[in-house]
Amino acid sequence: MLVYPTPHAVTQARIQLVADQTEKAPTHVIHQDVLNVFAAKNEAERQALAEYRAAQPPDDHLDVKA
Repeated sequence: MLVYPTPHAVTQARIQLVADQTEKAPTHVIHQDVLNVFAAKNEAERQALAEYRAAQPPDDHLDVKA
């Protein structure tokens, strides 16, 4: 499992969700906020995985035992 610090975009999306929930915003606004939180988390995970893969040594050798 990759562990990474919570990106700014995820924090901002969560803050917006809480703000809209506190203001009792219409359902469609809160639904969009929830989708924005998931989208931000997914993008952050993709970026973390890409960085992890880039940091790994190339896998261009074959370990063949005869």
